[in-house]
Amino acid sequence: MKTAFLIAYLFAAILSLQDHINLKSNKEESTLSYTANHSLHDWTGVNSVPDCIIVYDESTGKIQKVAVSARVADFDSQNSSRDAHSLEVLEAIKYPKVQFVSTEITDHQGELIVHGNLIFHGIAKPVTFEASKTIKNKKLSVDGEFPVSLEEFMVERPSFMMIKTDDQVKMKFHLSFDLK
Repeated sequence: MKTAFLIAYLFAAILSLQDHINLKSNKEESTLSYTANHSLHDWTGVNSVPDCIIVYDESTGKIQKVAVSARVADFDSQNSSRDAHSLEVLEAIKYPKVQFVSTEITDHQGELIVHGNLIFHGIAKPVTFEASKTIKNKKLSVDGEFPVSLEEFMVERPSFMMIKTDDQVKMKFHLSFDLK
């Protein structure tokens, strides 16, 4: 009896794993951006080629895990001088990527609460944020934003005319995945 139960349990476990698939983001449709504020002006830098992979449960339509990685050098603010200075301030040679790895995702009818670790400037910090998930025309999209403190990640705040930028930058993302 115990053997039959064990076999049935293992069979059910194997079948449930078959519903989980890894999906890689569609780079032509995905973006990661930051918006920084200064008393004289605001600007946004956009990374149009972030790498992202999710573990997606086809049977429930829920995202189980997510990992995102983006090269710091791929953020474009439409100002090459500002971008070059950002690479210096962020020590892009020493810390070339910003990354996020989830630890828990809760899905309430497409409204996500995501917990995980943000790795930025060589420092990992736990973050929690909200995101929205939509599925339309065999495309899964995830959108959201969250604040990042430059000082918490030991980043020297850039200054212009001897006035430093705000400590908080807003990270915003749009991630798109092709469903089968």
